[in-house]
Amino acid sequence: MSRVPYEQVEGWLLALPEWKSRLAEMKEQLKHIPGLAKKFEQVAIYGKGHKNEAILHEVIRRLQLRETEIPLLELKIQVLEGAIRSLQPEERQFVSDRYGHRLPNADAMEKLGVSSKTYYDKRKRILERIYCFVGGDDSILGLHDEPLWEQQ
Repeated sequence: MSRVPYEQVEGWLLALPEWKSRLAEMKEQLKHIPGLAKKFEQVAIYGKGHKNEAILHEVIRRLQLRETEIPLLELKIQVLEGAIRSLQPEERQFVSDRYGHRLPNADAMEKLGVSSKTYYDKRKRILERIYCFVGGDDSILGLHDEPLWEQQ
């Protein structure tokens, strides 16, 4: 395995709550597809045969969510949560404190009651374990997760 990109692994851990929130938001948007499709047909009927392209594009965007983006985001969340579950209980607590609760390094160090060297050695070891668990350089977590319709 090549050098561990510690900043990238920390970025994944810090992004996990945002990923979960975004996933919930995307799933909520899927609930509105039938209503949008119905509205699309009504516009065609009452709009003298002209369908509203904005509604059509929104339906297509939400179908993209369902078919590609949601499964990818779910997989990324599952992989990262699996990596966290694979850690020892005290390591999971470290991840929760530092990344889940976003404690600054100094506060996390103080909470653990360890020296700076011990803290950073522990951090390094945990990030290496997570990176290895998720597949290293070939991890799905390295894929960009911006919406497909915004990629150019």
